Amino acid sequence: MARKRSDIVDAAHSGVYHCISRCVRRESLLIDPKRRALIAARLEFLVQHFAIDVLAFCAMENHLHLLLRTRPEVVAAWSDYEVALRRVALIASHRIHQKGTNTDAQAALELEVAMLMKSPERLRTARSDLSSLSFFHKILKEPCAKKWNREDGVTGHFWEGRFKSLRVLDRRALETVATYVELNEIHAGVATSIPSSIMSSARIQWQRLCDGVKRACIDGAATQDDPRKRLLELCWEPVFPCKTRCSDESHSDTIPSTPTEGNPVSTRSLLQHLYRVDQAGRCARPDKAAWIRESEPDAVADAIACAHAALLRGSHAAQFAAHSLARWWSELQEERSSQLHPHSIEDCALSIVSATRGSCYGSKESVAREAARRGQHRMLPVWSSV
Repeated sequence: MARKRSDIVDAAHSGVYHCISRCVRRESLLIDPKRRALIAARLEFLVQHFAIDVLAFCAMENHLHLLLRTRPEVVAAWSDYEVALRRVALIASHRIHQKGTNTDAQAALELEVAMLMKSPERLRTARSDLSSLSFFHKILKEPCAKKWNREDGVTGHFWEGRFKSLRVLDRRALETVATYVELNEIHAGVATSIPSSIMSSARIQWQRLCDGVKRACIDGAATQDDPRKRLLELCWEPVFPCKTRCSDESHSDTIPSTPTEGNPVSTRSLLQHLYRVDQAGRCARPDKAAWIRESEPDAVADAIACAHAALLRGSHAAQFAAHSLARWWSELQEERSSQLHPHSIEDCALSIVSATRGSCYGSKESVAREAARRGQHRMLPVWSSV
């Protein structure tokens, strides 16, 4: 029997959820790269208005993986006007687009906001919607489904039933699920490496690392600081963080480093995260079509090489800093590889593929706490760390 969404999602507290949506009959309805690119573009647009972070994503030919963090505490801090403005921006009334009106778009928008603020009940619903997984998926997928059905000349469902939402309870589960999501294209044989995974968050995070290496070399050369320190300080952040109003929340976009109730913890740097994803993707697996070949350079070394090439016309000091980073990373590769736990990635992937039960990931202690929150004596996780 299907579980109620309210049993899985804690609407009152921040939480991380692995959401999976499949196309109807598992047909490859997203085989056109333009359709998958539209999904990525809509994700980037929606976080401008929702209090939801996109931690990781991967758009495949017949399904979609999203790793989302809800942030109801951010919505609670917004004023009624800001809630109304964000909600109207997501679903504007037909009156805003009505032809033949004498008012401009901005005046019509303000009118819609004013009308929403006059109704306390609608305003409460709007505040709840802005951190709701269900409403996020509705706004993400419904316009796409209508557009693509028109293109295909068909009617009916585009997406298969409800989306799955599996709660991620702790740090190791978060890292494991994020790695699994970002390796989907590689394991399907669509991509050969992280830089070539263009329809996943792995490519965007890798590009962030390239830019970070370049900045570390330029800034380090200017201030005579160690570029390695600057590079290691680059945090693994949501690929599309929600846009909060307050400037003093500028550091709230990083993956949380302080334990909170029901919120996974991660202090991993971006460099560590990408190297872990890269190494996990190199494990040959009988249940997957492909993996990263030995001939492919590791993602971090590739990012340093790209930054070095971009700095060839820069100062000699910046070029020397990039060269020293490449030498340092080469010396550290073997040591870092021994600290990884690729087997947890394999277990998680196999569990996700074959599991018919379970609604969370996490350690035994985290699962026990989640069971108590739901009022259950025990609960079966999709995947659990030892």
